[in-house]
Amino acid sequence: MKTIHLKQEQRRFLIISYRNLEQLKEVILELGNTTSVKPNMSVLGKLGQDCVVNNKETQLAKTELKHYFKGVLGAKTDFAIFCNPEIGTLFITGSLVSQFIHDMHGTVLGEMTSGPYGILRGLGITENNASKYLKDLNEKCFLLILRGYDQELKIIEELL
Repeated sequence: MKTIHLKQEQRRFLIISYRNLEQLKEVILELGNTTSVKPNMSVLGKLGQDCVVNNKETQLAKTELKHYFKGVLGAKTDFAIFCNPEIGTLFITGSLVSQFIHDMHGTVLGEMTSGPYGILRGLGITENNASKYLKDLNEKCFLLILRGYDQELKIIEELL
């Protein structure tokens, strides 16, 4: 009997940092308009240094961002805001929301001190890159997190 080995291609993550929201919006629109590749997409961003979820400014930002991302990523796109003690008030939208707001014995995973780092590491991001992305995030960057097959992500990297 002959054994056939099938190698199933695995999906991986690609993370790109953007300094401002307008830059990020342009890239998301470009990905939607110019490629046939449609990777899973999430955005992790910082709203402020302080851990304040219920103030007027944060709620306004939440409403605007939620509306925008639902329009771009789809009406059923998840959106959440949470506070991390080391980074500040953060938002997450897209397919990774459940990882960041997962409840661990009464605490949201993303709100734990090393929560975002652990989540990125769990996605297969190297130690150095996870630290770099969190440093970018802390400096008010937005992280575009794409999940797709190698060939799809290569096309996207060439485009961007």
